[in-house]
Amino acid sequence: MRVSRSLGATALTVVVLAAGLVVALRDRLPERGTDAGDPSDVFWEMVDASREGAADTWLDLFAGEVRKQLETVRDEMGEAAFEQYLRSRITGLKGVAVTGREDLADVVRLDVEYVREASYETQSLDVRRTRGRWRIVALGPTHEREPPVPYGTPVGPTE
Repeated sequence: MRVSRSLGATALTVVVLAAGLVVALRDRLPERGTDAGDPSDVFWEMVDASREGAADTWLDLFAGEVRKQLETVRDEMGEAAFEQYLRSRITGLKGVAVTGREDLADVVRLDVEYVREASYETQSLDVRRTRGRWRIVALGPTHEREPPVPYGTPVGPTE
């Protein structure tokens, strides 16, 4: 009787440890047979969530360490201020674009651009398929530049 309890406790411990390992590794393992769409879809979802100020939806587009960092920022700012910040990033945009894509070992690097009237910003986003969807796992630095000709400047002859 004592041996069977000990065996049962050992089996239960093994099952709990295996379940913990699966949960810990699920974001790192490649997925098979899932159609997560195009990697750039996550960028467009991020733009839409920013426009709406939908903080939870926006944060769900991130994974790993970058998500933890963004959640800390949200917690420090407060929910309302964070939502306003998301909306402000979209206000005044004249356009957004995915300008490049590079398939790396386990991530896809997207080059994106935000166009404003007097400036434009470029940034890279590393995205990985996680739990059936593409999520942003790293953000490159933002590079802001002034265009040689401001957005909306007429070109050609004026009459």
